[in-house]
Amino acid sequence: MSDAELTDQSVASLAPRLDTLATALAALEKQMSRAGREQLKANALAETQAKRFDATLDELRTVAEQREQESAAERERLAATVSEARLTVVRSFFPVLDGLDEAIRTADTILHQAHRAESPEALLLRLLEDPVGCAELGLPSVPLQEALESWLQGLVIVRRRLLDAMASEGVTPILAEGRPFDPHHHIVVEVIHSRTAPAGMVLQETRRGLMIGTRVLRHAEVAVADESSS
Repeated sequence: MSDAELTDQSVASLAPRLDTLATALAALEKQMSRAGREQLKANALAETQAKRFDATLDELRTVAEQREQESAAERERLAATVSEARLTVVRSFFPVLDGLDEAIRTADTILHQAHRAESPEALLLRLLEDPVGCAELGLPSVPLQEALESWLQGLVIVRRRLLDAMASEGVTPILAEGRPFDPHHHIVVEVIHSRTAPAGMVLQETRRGLMIGTRVLRHAEVAVADESSS
């Protein structure tokens, strides 16, 4: 048998196997193509799901930020309400402070005048401290000047405690006497001629001014030197 005949026989015997391989290869290509399409679908689905997840996450972040902003605003409103309520209580002390200041000024005046020998206050104190004079008038003999001094000291202590309580809430007096007039903090209620004080100088505080931080709660009422002062 010749070599050509052997080759033809070999080819003929391999043909069925080649057909089988071709069929298997075609099936494999189909499977790979199908797998590729499935992978593309899976990738597209995964990408869609990832986008949905990101969108949901962004929405949750937005909601959380809004809630935090609302909570912060509510805390600020609550703090402002509490602060205003505390300030209302502090303001209710103002008339008490005014009364103490006026009582202290009055007591100071009485005690100052009492040192003048012919003043009515001095005569009254001497009379009330004189057992004979008091007996004639039917009055008890009392060391009135000493009592007034003790009373004045007590008033000063009470005023100091009240001012300390107000200071604990951030409320402080406005400085006035001996300072130049400041329209942002003072209100002129009287003008006084003075030969020594410069014009516009606050000579006397008639009602205490109060502020919290830089906010004026009540202007100080003052008497100032007039323009003719020098």
